[in-house]
Amino acid sequence: HDYCESLRELLDSLGIDSAILLGHSLGGIIAQEFYREHPQRVRSLILADSTQGGGAEAPEVRNSKLNNRIRMIRTMSPDQLARERAPKLLSPDALRELVNEATLIMSEVRPSGYEFAAKAMSTADTRGILNDIKVPLLMIWGAEDKVAPVWRGLPEGTKVKIIPHAGHLCFAEQSDAFNSIVLEFLNA
Repeated sequence: HDYCESLRELLDSLGIDSAILLGHSLGGIIAQEFYREHPQRVRSLILADSTQGGGAEAPEVRNSKLNNRIRMIRTMSPDQLARERAPKLLSPDALRELVNEATLIMSEVRPSGYEFAAKAMSTADTRGILNDIKVPLLMIWGAEDKVAPVWRGLPEGTKVKIIPHAGHLCFAEQSDAFNSIVLEFLNA
């Protein structure tokens, strides 16, 4: 909810009444929540490698994931955490340069912010928000995403694109394909 309100405040401060929202992973959860709270402000919605939040999972699964992530955040340095986690966000065949770049970027994450985001994701539950969506919806996944699998029971009329040879960071791993998919959707 805090992230959703921060997005609303940002759009207000920029004088933007409605927007096309593209959210990846946690950003996709925020975009869904924003649509729930402010549907009149969303012209279309693009969700990439997103989920319906940890609240949509069985409590034991949700708690196990959260506890493991918090343990890692609290016991590992940002560099150690990045070296452990970043490769899992890409496909096994990702270029070494991309793995190194993802690791470097992730090593700059502040532990307190990462922990806050982990807790927010574990309690978020966006089930049902998109059931009667009134705006165009595009959902994109990397074919080898082990973090956020393709949803079952997608809303009727959803455009779905699966990007081959890409993991959770499909926009980085297959940027040309990702950008083409988004541009095609926006120009339709």
